[in-house]
Amino acid sequence: MLIDRSHKGWILFTLVAFLAATAYYAYYSNQSYSPPGALTGPSGGTWTGLTYGIIGFGMMIFCGLLGIRRRVRVWKIGRGQAWLRAHIWLGTLAYPLILYHAGMKFGFGLTFWLMILFTIVLVSGFVGVLLQNVIPRSMLVRVPAETTFEQIPHVVDVLRGEADQIIASVCGALGNEKPGAVPVGVNTSVSAMKQYGAVQGKVVKTKSRPVQVMEGSTPLKTFYLTEVQPFLNPVLKTDSRLAVQRSAVALFSHTRTLIPDTLHETLKDLESVCEERRQLALQVRLHYWLHVWEFVHVPLSYALLAMSFVHAIVAVVKY
Repeated sequence: MLIDRSHKGWILFTLVAFLAATAYYAYYSNQSYSPPGALTGPSGGTWTGLTYGIIGFGMMIFCGLLGIRRRVRVWKIGRGQAWLRAHIWLGTLAYPLILYHAGMKFGFGLTFWLMILFTIVLVSGFVGVLLQNVIPRSMLVRVPAETTFEQIPHVVDVLRGEADQIIASVCGALGNEKPGAVPVGVNTSVSAMKQYGAVQGKVVKTKSRPVQVMEGSTPLKTFYLTEVQPFLNPVLKTDSRLAVQRSAVALFSHTRTLIPDTLHETLKDLESVCEERRQLALQVRLHYWLHVWEFVHVPLSYALLAMSFVHAIVAVVKY
């Protein structure tokens, strides 16, 4: 969901409606103090204040319907992107209208907490729009090995199987290969499609590796079993030295000095596998930040609607 040309009409509508509502509020506010002593200023109890409140509350209700539409799959009224654009801009416009309804005051008691809650909901919504504009683009640049989020544990398992094959082909049986791993020497291929953008491709592809235990491979095997294999786990070990690229480069450089030149290409393959694992870990973090704002915005939005209904009922009973 990006702010692009498709939002142009909504931006224009929101700007015009905001300017018109503000201009009339300026007139209404000035009239509420004239003649002197006639009123105590603009308030939600006047017809103008009620009109602002009803329109703003109606926009809030519409914005809340987006969550219901997403959960009720058979409810296919309009396109999802059109609903999302309306949600963003009507939600933004509702805030000043509710402020005008309240006479530009946060008030006391329930009214005060309603305005605080509305402010938090609005800010969290802006944060969500910002994150959804920035993070997908960041993934395209920083995560070349990106796959669909749900596939990540499976892809990591495949990486572990590939790494086991790489090392077993030059060091012999490891003794703790992943259960169900494809035996060394058997061709396998696993594809995972990129989630964002137009680029699609294979993330992991294992090759046939005939077993040939090579002299001087013991340091490589030890390095793999102690450092690399634990790192190739669906649940990332953040304390692993391979989780940070700088320390990973240092570890691989040191290991390279311990093994013969004939094993350097194998170590390079292993380094590529670890780089893919780091990219997948980065994707998980970016995915988390892409969605974490919803845990604030969504529940507080429904709390805001519930409290607004209570506010409306109290106002009707009072007046």
